[in-house]
Amino acid sequence: MKRILAIILASAISVSILISCVSPVGPAESASPVVAPEPVEIRFIGQFGGTDPTTPIFDEILKKFTDTYPYITVVNESNTADESWKARVTTDFSSGNDPDVVQYFNGPDARILIENKKVVAIEEIKKIYPDYAGNISEEAMSYMKEYDGNHYGVPVRGFYEGLFCNKDLFEKYGLDLPTDWEKLEAAISGFSAEGVVPIAASFSDVPHYLIEHLILAEGGIEDHSVNPKDHYPESWAKGISYFRKFKEMGAFPVDVNATKNDIAANLFYNKQAAMIVDGSWSIGSIKYPETTVILPFPPTPEGKKDPSDIIVGFTVGFYISAKAWNNPAKRDAAVMLVETLTSNESIAAYAAVGGIPAADIGPIASHNNVMKLGLEMSKAAKGLAMPIDSRLSKEAWTYFVSQIGSLADGQITPEALLNEVVKKNK
Repeated sequence: MKRILAIILASAISVSILISCVSPVGPAESASPVVAPEPVEIRFIGQFGGTDPTTPIFDEILKKFTDTYPYITVVNESNTADESWKARVTTDFSSGNDPDVVQYFNGPDARILIENKKVVAIEEIKKIYPDYAGNISEEAMSYMKEYDGNHYGVPVRGFYEGLFCNKDLFEKYGLDLPTDWEKLEAAISGFSAEGVVPIAASFSDVPHYLIEHLILAEGGIEDHSVNPKDHYPESWAKGISYFRKFKEMGAFPVDVNATKNDIAANLFYNKQAAMIVDGSWSIGSIKYPETTVILPFPPTPEGKKDPSDIIVGFTVGFYISAKAWNNPAKRDAAVMLVETLTSNESIAAYAAVGGIPAADIGPIASHNNVMKLGLEMSKAAKGLAMPIDSRLSKEAWTYFVSQIGSLADGQITPEALLNEVVKKNK
């Protein structure tokens, strides 16, 4: 953006010098009117939409941007980032309907875009806009490094995942918080007997976080970090076998195979469910933060996980498409938009909802009890693991997610599921 302003300033100075050096001949003529920039439209697809608690904050940032640059129209097509949303993004890119700017996942999800030269590397952008993404911390950017050694997405907020609990429900029914596996199973049995949903979950679109935590709980950081291209660790099969055991114990909503994640999450927010495995992005939706706590998911009885280990990282960034970059009418506007959406001011606004800021913005005074607990949990963790879908191919992960309902119902074994995952992960 500084380059853009410098060009405008230089142009203005040149015009001023030219005018001051020309002696008037004949009657004074009125100055030529300032020519407004040509209108430009930027199509944007992002994740701060739908029921995401960051949506109102993002919408306000976007409004300020278009108010500041009225000649830029941003067509905002953001929505909740579930599997259907992911499919829509990849379909748009593969069909030639590329957005100009997209807020998307890194790793395997971004790889297909990178291989097909659909997005521009930050290293390339910096050749013309040297301050681009300059405010982002080295640690945050390290998570965004891709297979080819380049960086493409500009992150704004990292995440941590854990086991969220409605502490007041545990107190009401005389149950201990699930700080170990025995207490977790006791809580599942206890709440199920009382007619309270023990764990809010959806197997139809977002079973991701339970997959992650059950594998981590059994295999620890080392096994969880494997990218199974030839074979999978035995701990993966043991870990996901708990889906069936938990379902038989009555751990999940009765319609867990069909319900959507937003509906399941509302059970937790409205105190109709005692626990949910989720991430820091959801904290803004919690209605009763003073009676909500977040804990590391406990290790299984024979698990190799340290009790403090958690899943954490930066896996989402803002990308500029090659289509916009190669369009002289859109390039500056796309860069300006990303720089605004990833500025320290914007990052501070996003961080107020939760998560780990991608830039050094200092303490967040508005953080509630759950946000503080989440950051404390992150600092206390001995081991940090990235999500499994940051390593698996998109095909393998999509298949994995799609089979959790069948796994929990005993229609497919953990071994059969994982053998197929390995085949699709080549």
